[in-house]
Amino acid sequence: MKNFWFSYQNILKREVFKKKYFSFFRKIFGVLYKFFIRYFRHKFSINCVNIDHITKKNLSELSLDELFIHFNCDKGSYYSSGKDKIFSHNYSIFYEKHLKHLKEKKFTLLELGSHEGKGLASFFYYFPNVLMIGANINPFQMKFESKRITELFVDVSSKKILKNLSNHIEGDLDLIIDDASHNLRDIIIAFSILFKKLKKGGVYVIEDLNQFEAFKELNPYDNKETTPLQLLLKIKNKENFHSSFLNDEEKEYLINNIHSINLEKGSMIINNLNVSDIAFIHKK
Repeated sequence: MKNFWFSYQNILKREVFKKKYFSFFRKIFGVLYKFFIRYFRHKFSINCVNIDHITKKNLSELSLDELFIHFNCDKGSYYSSGKDKIFSHNYSIFYEKHLKHLKEKKFTLLELGSHEGKGLASFFYYFPNVLMIGANINPFQMKFESKRITELFVDVSSKKILKNLSNHIEGDLDLIIDDASHNLRDIIIAFSILFKKLKKGGVYVIEDLNQFEAFKELNPYDNKETTPLQLLLKIKNKENFHSSFLNDEEKEYLINNIHSINLEKGSMIINNLNVSDIAFIHKK
């Protein structure tokens, strides 16, 4: 009920923040109806899989890439679209490389932009003791459920809602993955707010750092703004930087609390560009 109330309130607040008052009144009942339908779909496993009950195959013995492929997640080396095999980001090797210390640990993971939950379902088996929070702008997409998965609403373009999310989650987190909008501004403001939510020694992952090179609408700032990749390189090289989306306190916090930054490149090509930059940022 607490999680439902959080999501319901923030869906409505988002409409007020954006001054969409007609939509606000329409969603008062429309969103309640959707939550009601989702509850029964999950309860009776209609268009939803309870992964706590999957026993037909010992998925915990698979590698992370095999799990991504099994659940048709684009974080793996390939995924299927109909009969087509599409080569994807191939992030598996980097996740295994940088997160191996969490393999058997009991910890909490937050994924922004969990969508249908394919990534969470894969991590469910790879990390046997993980508790997961999947945060989506559309909280009705999730096709997997488990006692270890919590679904929440988030709009990563809203600082107020990101702060509400941070305050709502009890305790600090070991791992945060940003696979949400990939908008230049959204990546930076989510990072500045939620990096504070990490435990000491925690890891913040940003996927598809420069996807806006292929999709220009994700960077409507005419190349006048520091990109997330440029920002991380500046911090890594101990160079000064400026971002319109960070105030002095947020900038100082990042500089003083980042222990290390590991930048990797996967292999997905869109519009003749590799859009698979991924960052693993470790907190002091």
